Amino acid sequence: LPASSQPFGEIPSPRQFFGFPMGADERLAHWDQMVEYFYTVAELSDRVLVEKLGSTTLGHPYLLATISSPDTIADLPRYQAMQKKLANPRQTTPTDAQTIANQGKAVVLIGANVHATEIGTSQLMNNLVYQLATEESDWVDHLLKNTIVLLIPSENPDGQRMVVDWYRRNLGTPYEGSRLPELYHPYAGHDNNRDSYMLTQVETRHLNRVLYHQWLPEVYLDVHQMGPSYARIFVPPFKNPPNPNVDPLVWSQVNLLGQAMATKLHEAGKPGVIWGELYSSYWQGANNTNPWWHNMVALLTEVASAKLATPIQQEETPTDITRATSPPIPPNSSPSKVPIGPPRDVQYRVNYPNPWRGGLWTPRDIVEYGQLAVRGLLESVANNRVMLKRNFYLMNRRTIDRFSNGDPYAFLIPAEQRDPEAVAKLIQLLQAEAAQVEIAKQSFEADGRLYPIGTYVLRLAQPFGRWVKDILEPQTYPDIRWPNPSAPMDKPYDVTAWSLGMLMGVDVIQIKRPFEALLTPLTTDAVAPPGRITGKGNVYLLSHNANRSFTAINRLHTMGANISWIRDPLDLGNGFRYDPGAIAITDIKRADLTPLAQELHLEFTAADLPDGLTMLPVAPPRLGVYDPWGGNIDAGWTRFVLDQYEFSYTRLRSTDVKAHNLHQRFDVIILPEMGSVDLIRGLQGPNIRPEYRGGIGAVGIRNLRDFIEEGGTLITLGNSAAFATEYLSVPVVNVVRDLPPETFYCPGTILRVAVDTTHPIGYGMPEYADAMVVSNSGFQPSRRLSGSNVRTIVHYPERSLLRSGWIIGEERLRGTGAVLEVPLGKGRVILHTFRVQHRGQTWGTFKLLFNSIFYGPAMSAHKTMQTSLDAQ
Repeated sequence: LPASSQPFGEIPSPRQFFGFPMGADERLAHWDQMVEYFYTVAELSDRVLVEKLGSTTLGHPYLLATISSPDTIADLPRYQAMQKKLANPRQTTPTDAQTIANQGKAVVLIGANVHATEIGTSQLMNNLVYQLATEESDWVDHLLKNTIVLLIPSENPDGQRMVVDWYRRNLGTPYEGSRLPELYHPYAGHDNNRDSYMLTQVETRHLNRVLYHQWLPEVYLDVHQMGPSYARIFVPPFKNPPNPNVDPLVWSQVNLLGQAMATKLHEAGKPGVIWGELYSSYWQGANNTNPWWHNMVALLTEVASAKLATPIQQEETPTDITRATSPPIPPNSSPSKVPIGPPRDVQYRVNYPNPWRGGLWTPRDIVEYGQLAVRGLLESVANNRVMLKRNFYLMNRRTIDRFSNGDPYAFLIPAEQRDPEAVAKLIQLLQAEAAQVEIAKQSFEADGRLYPIGTYVLRLAQPFGRWVKDILEPQTYPDIRWPNPSAPMDKPYDVTAWSLGMLMGVDVIQIKRPFEALLTPLTTDAVAPPGRITGKGNVYLLSHNANRSFTAINRLHTMGANISWIRDPLDLGNGFRYDPGAIAITDIKRADLTPLAQELHLEFTAADLPDGLTMLPVAPPRLGVYDPWGGNIDAGWTRFVLDQYEFSYTRLRSTDVKAHNLHQRFDVIILPEMGSVDLIRGLQGPNIRPEYRGGIGAVGIRNLRDFIEEGGTLITLGNSAAFATEYLSVPVVNVVRDLPPETFYCPGTILRVAVDTTHPIGYGMPEYADAMVVSNSGFQPSRRLSGSNVRTIVHYPERSLLRSGWIIGEERLRGTGAVLEVPLGKGRVILHTFRVQHRGQTWGTFKLLFNSIFYGPAMSAHKTMQTSLDAQ
């Protein structure tokens, strides 16, 4: 960005404050210093307000900086009120909206560094806040007069600190710029940008409040970095296919502002600017995509990365038959000693008119490209202020018009379902995204069916009705073949399904035609029905249906209670009927149980049980979760889910698995989704610090086999099932292994599965459930090996499987196993072959994992006891 012609006040520049310019080789500004810098700028500038939105997962500050003209900063509540009026067309007339568009300011939010290794994005934010706080120029005056700029300097402060600390530790060693040993978000790693509709992480919730409650900006930019082997920067337009639930006006404005960024980069003569490829126009999950359904102009930049703060040298592609040679490395640069390969695409085309051909790429380049893109965006937003504000109101108003006459008209969510907590959580998520939820005060009829009082109603004729529709209906991802039907498939960027009711195990009913009902707005956060204890007796009963029943089990174990699962159906009369798996609790006082029931919103029934019931005692398991060095995202999500339900566990590293006598230390070990090679070999290479190299190796394989045969339970998640079949002699085969995508392809799809609810692993589940399948497999007992003891608990039925998303070759899965129990020696392997805990989103299948954790040790204990009795 241009140097300030005359600094305002005595605000220190980033160079002065940090001791180096942003983008300097081998230098990085740490988050703790950045927090101090942003507060310093705000203290010395009347253009900047900095506030702490809250704390991160690890307790560090999450900041928002608001920048505009001094008179605007002094009057921010009035401008926030304007934004809310534009988002409320029922109460704001077109005339009033035009007045706001004329008098208000365009609000643009810029967030950086959600992926912590994309470290240059946080560095450029220091330059940006300094320039906007100090520069005296016509350009900045025009910007401040027409816009309010919101900056989130890091959307992942915990990861920012981790990356800078790691880089500094290894600077000047062979491990400089190497892979971190841990996830750069405590739970989600790279998936923290897959959380925008589930809001599992506190950092996402901070951002969400700014977007949909505090500010409702017309424009949002998410600043990222990508790999170094291709173009230098991606700017919008995005790639096909566009999601049909997004207003077309969103795409027009996305394209307009995206090309303003490209224009600024080309003005500066920067090569390697690409658009229209790589990044999705369809998927909901990212920070920069979710706002589209809220009628906001959300954008993305992706700048090529260096080796954190170390430059890299890239081989150049030839401009003719003779290969061009790379330019000499400047004496003050310290690129990685081994050049990376040449750019993989230098094809000149209309959306890549000046290809990058290779050469030296530095942290300064990353900062410069990012700043130029931001400059182009802010200039265009300021110039198009009235249009952007007018169209935000227009899209909100015509969303109401679009759905007022139905087809569809509404979604209904009955309050009384298997897991009331899941219903309440789903409603809370809808409220968090500013959806308008109503409750029926009387029973009513819709599409020819009667619905009871208390039903939640989401009429789509509301400003963000497009988002409600997209998040609740089944997705139908188009099987695209560009430019003709015989072309290879255009694979999706991420998952193709996110139907929230299906993910959470909650019934959601789509209503096509308008109906009459007495409805009242839900103005407070939804909550599950209050907990209570009813009845009299010496045993307390708890249904297995609610996920939160496992929180209760874990707490009750710490309180000294004895817990068993009743394996028979149980009918106590007076409406108290339990399916197999009712949780029976003894050795606990009613007075001690009451606060637990109230806090967890659970209903306990005291009763005297009939004789002859078959019980499965469950004790606190000694649980280990394998979490390899280098960070495994699925392990992170597994830890997150276990923490939410208060399971106690130990994180296992490769050295733990290679230590002897696993069964003396653990009852259950969970292997997250990962390939066999990654599990066995682990991190390798001379740039990996020695203490983090290697996997479980042959010793670990042998120890896991011994662990199982001595009575342990091994639980595999997703494709780690392949390890069990390849190295532990589990007698099942993957029926879709090695099939080409034209024959079988399931890239993140919700499929129907059938559950054996009489098996303890299936307790609390419905007969049919929805499973998130992300390039996972179906299994059958092997004909070659002895598979007579394989028990299938969940399988893909012999009927249509697709519920939401996209699958090719679903018939290959029909009739195959999805969750299987395989006894080995005194123990067992439980294969969860799909993502039962995927990204903390699949509430509807959490119980399959939780049940498995308790079931394996209980069966091993039962088998040991039976063997002892037989010996007597």
